[in-house]
Amino acid sequence: MEAPVHVIRRLARTYLRWLFLILLPVAGVLGLPLLHHVQMPSAFGQAVTAGECAELRPDWQTGGAVPVSAFLNDLPPLRAVTFNLHSGLGPEWRLWVDRATAEQNLRHIARRIASAAPANAPVDVVSLNEVDFDSRRSGWLDQAAFLAGELEKLTGYAYQVRRGETWSRDIPGLEVRFGNALLSRHPVLETQDCLLGSECPGVPSASPRRAGWLMDTLEEPRGVLKARIAIAGRELDLLVTHLEAFRPERRESQAAEILARFVDGDVPTLLMGDINAVPSRMTAKRRHFAADRTHDVLSSGPLVDARFWVAARDTVELKTWATYPARAPQWPLDAVFATPDLLPSNVTVLGSEASDHHGLAVHYDWATAPTKIGYSAWRDNLRRDRWARILACDRAGEEPERLRRLERLTFMSGGRAS
Repeated sequence: MEAPVHVIRRLARTYLRWLFLILLPVAGVLGLPLLHHVQMPSAFGQAVTAGECAELRPDWQTGGAVPVSAFLNDLPPLRAVTFNLHSGLGPEWRLWVDRATAEQNLRHIARRIASAAPANAPVDVVSLNEVDFDSRRSGWLDQAAFLAGELEKLTGYAYQVRRGETWSRDIPGLEVRFGNALLSRHPVLETQDCLLGSECPGVPSASPRRAGWLMDTLEEPRGVLKARIAIAGRELDLLVTHLEAFRPERRESQAAEILARFVDGDVPTLLMGDINAVPSRMTAKRRHFAADRTHDVLSSGPLVDARFWVAARDTVELKTWATYPARAPQWPLDAVFATPDLLPSNVTVLGSEASDHHGLAVHYDWATAPTKIGYSAWRDNLRRDRWARILACDRAGEEPERLRRLERLTFMSGGRAS
């Protein structure tokens, strides 16, 4: 039996979260003047820049010329989709729906996912965020299993299901199991389900969390679901995550933790999910999150945002792949990153009327060794430009503050100044 203090803490967590969820839309409707001007702090970014720092080139232009590409003909393409389900509640803000409505929304999403690949070579892997696993608010439906079943009906291929629960509540009348999920039509060799900021068997230790109990209570736990699959005789690591929505500093730390703990440099890796952040040039236009550098952190290691490569190759803007909000997409919050073993050939938004997000589909080919070298060099150019830009434009303030920002940036970027 739990000690009374644990019961009180769980009850307080539950009701504080519900109060927050109820008051948030009310505050939005009222348009509180104070909230209009709030800037959420970053670990090292700044919301206001001047001169040449205010005139940022498109992020994807900083890598230089796109190298000539060639692919391995003996390996099939990899087709990946990431989709935030909004718990099957539909495109609007709701506290609950009946099971029939949740199933209808998920069937619509399944059709959109199936449409992302030809019938003879369906989508290989699907990353899912905001998934309910037997929750009262969505009719006690295991949404990951339901989607896998619908995809099998549509494609004729069975999908293995792996779940990454990040939040559960067993208060009578408010029962919820919630998190991330992965669907794979290829064999899953091993799986690890970890909460960010917590110890997890089989991965390097986490840095201790600094937030106090009240912030931990109000914040939604975030996690990483890691699975190693076998595809055409080759192993591939898949990472599914959904990063912090409201606090850039915490989101940046989560991004750094993913690179440090979950990316194995010896294994081709795909990172998928709702990262709740956009590239730097677009970030400056987000009123409350203008200082956010989460995308820069995610791009500071071995991973490449698929959208950057396709944007550079085809000379298109990143807003082409906006996925949120579903009614009028403005921000490309959902992303797929990969190591240079995989070169993206196509990125497509999957429109949806059944969630508050659209989905994102990426078609990858396996790079030859010379292509991988050229692609890696292009990625390194992006990293160097980003590092120089942050050093020049974001390290403002008195000297102690400048040094603190530099130390934080160096830690997050793995010390990669070149």
